[in-house]
Amino acid sequence: MAKYIQGSITRHLLVMTASATTGLMVMFLSDLVDIYFLSLLGEVEIAAAVGFAGSIMFFTISLNIGLAIACSALVSKAIGSGDVCASRETVTYSSISALVITIPLTIIIWFYIPTLLSWLGADGQALIFASQYLRIIIPSMPILALVMSAGGVLRARGDAKEAMWLTMIGGIVNVILDPIFIFDFGFGLGVEGAAIATVLSRVAMLGFALYVIVYRYRLLSIFVFARYKQQFSAYLTVAIPAVLTNLSTPIGIAYITYALAQFGDSVVAGNAIISRIQPVAFAGLFALSGVVGPIAGQNFGANKLSRVHTTLQESIRLVFIYCLAISALLWLGQSLIVPLFNASDEANELVYLFCNGISLMFIFNGLTFTTNALFNNLGVAHYATVMNFLKATVGTIPFVYFGIQWGGPEGAFWGMFVGTMVMGLAGWLLALRLLKRLHCHA
Repeated sequence: MAKYIQGSITRHLLVMTASATTGLMVMFLSDLVDIYFLSLLGEVEIAAAVGFAGSIMFFTISLNIGLAIACSALVSKAIGSGDVCASRETVTYSSISALVITIPLTIIIWFYIPTLLSWLGADGQALIFASQYLRIIIPSMPILALVMSAGGVLRARGDAKEAMWLTMIGGIVNVILDPIFIFDFGFGLGVEGAAIATVLSRVAMLGFALYVIVYRYRLLSIFVFARYKQQFSAYLTVAIPAVLTNLSTPIGIAYITYALAQFGDSVVAGNAIISRIQPVAFAGLFALSGVVGPIAGQNFGANKLSRVHTTLQESIRLVFIYCLAISALLWLGQSLIVPLFNASDEANELVYLFCNGISLMFIFNGLTFTTNALFNNLGVAHYATVMNFLKATVGTIPFVYFGIQWGGPEGAFWGMFVGTMVMGLAGWLLALRLLKRLHCHA
């Protein structure tokens, strides 16, 4: 049933975003708990290792987000048109396609882990810890691909509760297993223990996803190779630009990690802590970006362009309100947040900086997330690809470089702020122009 083509757009956004935020926050909180527990081991190199490893993990996660976007976009359009059989085929063949793409990439990345980390500036003990961490996590990349594609399917159907539980289960399992595998009262495996806990949490999510998709909703179809070839072509049409859009972001993240590495492990550790706080604090933005696409996609498929325009307007309003509220909470709670991670003074200074204003950067990140989701579901996925690539390169590298020249590590973050603001506003204006053109041709 095309759930989003009637009723209040604002209500759809709030209900789906609230439920998705709960699940994502638990999942992201597990990453934050990872670095919190590892920081208790008292070695700055471990936190730095998580920072270096995080850049590579962000690449794999961004790839899977792109594949999930493709799955969600195709399923939401099939649902919007009322074609149940097409929906089942799309779910089946999109899942198979995700495996076809991620399995060979997993093998390549696994073999080149030390080389990739060295390119980012990791060396010494931080390089060893990061390699140990990734050697265990990277093989679970295809599992994550299936999980995230399943999440895209559930959001496309409007199944808020199941989508929430899918992410919550992974986070809960990880938080429970982390201390057991990391510390001496359990298995005492340190960094490797944190990685094992993450892999097991992904397995738990996959089990739940299979139960919901296969058993409860019967959303799989019989595999027919000739049909798969047709679907694979349609899948790639959306997946390639969506993946390229999402992979451009890790380029910017990798450059930031590389640029900060020159200031030592403490600065990289500070950035790693911030990178774990950000998704927990702003989980609502990530959730909103996953909700905007299916809502816009269903209404676009039903040729209700006025509701697509309303989706953008209401989404932007939610972005501003949410980010201002969260930034205020970070400012008020900074004295409680910063000491939690047992970090060095250099690392703490960066975390304080984030809580004291840099967090407002996420207003403009929110604009980018929202407009890219819209582009991916309105038949102009290449817009999102170009905008994200520009944000990760032109909107990041020169701003961070000159920021460092001006103010060292702190300057890098102010550079990120300015670059993000420029690209966020540009994406917003482009989205408004696109909707105006669609209305003129309707």
